[in-house]
Amino acid sequence: MDAPLYPPASHFEQPVRVARLLNTRDVAISILKANPAAWAIVLKEAPRIDDRINNPMLQVHLGNFAFRDLLQFGFVKAEVLDRIDVQLRTLGEVK
Repeated sequence: MDAPLYPPASHFEQPVRVARLLNTRDVAISILKANPAAWAIVLKEAPRIDDRINNPMLQVHLGNFAFRDLLQFGFVKAEVLDRIDVQLRTLGEVK
C-alpha cells in the first residue's frame, strides 16, 4: 500500500504568542525566567529557588514544568506560589 500524497500547503501563517496572564500553575518556568519583571517577583518571594532549579537534570524540563509541578518535590511551598501568583497578576497580560 502506498502512502497518500498530500499537496503542499497553499497558505501558512507563522504562529504567534498570544497575550496572557502569567501564573505558577500552567506557565513554564522558562517563560517566567525570560520575563525580567516576573522573575524578579519569583526571586523576591523565593530567593533560593534559582539555586534549586539550576540542577543539570532539571534544566531540560524548565520549558515544560510549571512551579506547581514541583510542589511534590519540595522545591517551594504552595503559600509562596500563591503570593507569587497575586503579584504576577499585577503585571497584566504579557506575550
